[in-house]
Amino acid sequence: MSTTTQVITLEDDAMKAYVTSQASTVDNCIRGFLSNLYNGKKLIGLDTERTLIDSNDPKKGSKIAILQLCDGDDCLIIQLPYLDSMPTSLLNFLRFADYTFIGLGIRENVAELEKEYGVGVRNVVEVGELAASVKRDKSLVTCGLEELGEKVDKLRYCRVSSVVFDDWGAEKLTPKQVKYATLNAYTYFRLGIKLLRGEFSWRLG
Repeated sequence: MSTTTQVITLEDDAMKAYVTSQASTVDNCIRGFLSNLYNGKKLIGLDTERTLIDSNDPKKGSKIAILQLCDGDDCLIIQLPYLDSMPTSLLNFLRFADYTFIGLGIRENVAELEKEYGVGVRNVVEVGELAASVKRDKSLVTCGLEELGEKVDKLRYCRVSSVVFDDWGAEKLTPKQVKYATLNAYTYFRLGIKLLRGEFSWRLG
């Protein structure tokens, strides 16, 4: 059981990614989320990555391997199958009435999260639906992340597509996997702030 850190950059922004299976690290990161004064909207980017239950028999299906949470400064990547214990801080944080979690396909993700790990999320927003409502463009509902980033924030985000086929259930994630996981959750957060405020100026208050 361990924690690793990695600095991830996107355009002019940099964030620190914490990859962990330790409840104590989860506790510390959530304290950081709660004390982030710049995140006035109390918005958190949320994503998950899945792994095969049995790599020798794909018919057995898949399960969530990691949960990503990002507040714009830090990204917490939790390796759920390896957790030394389920942090109460995580269970409580995901149910806080004051916080909203945003992502792509987030309703399906949180439903599976609760089914597989008993972890519920109270307030969720589908980023495509939010974009369609704010921009008054129904076509945005079905856009993928890269297309949304370009249309909403002129964000040139090229995902590392090769890691899609990597083993997300591995005990040690590769730097490319960490970057991919971080940028997904960060981009959801960034687009959410952009849409809710009308411009990407969240750090200025």
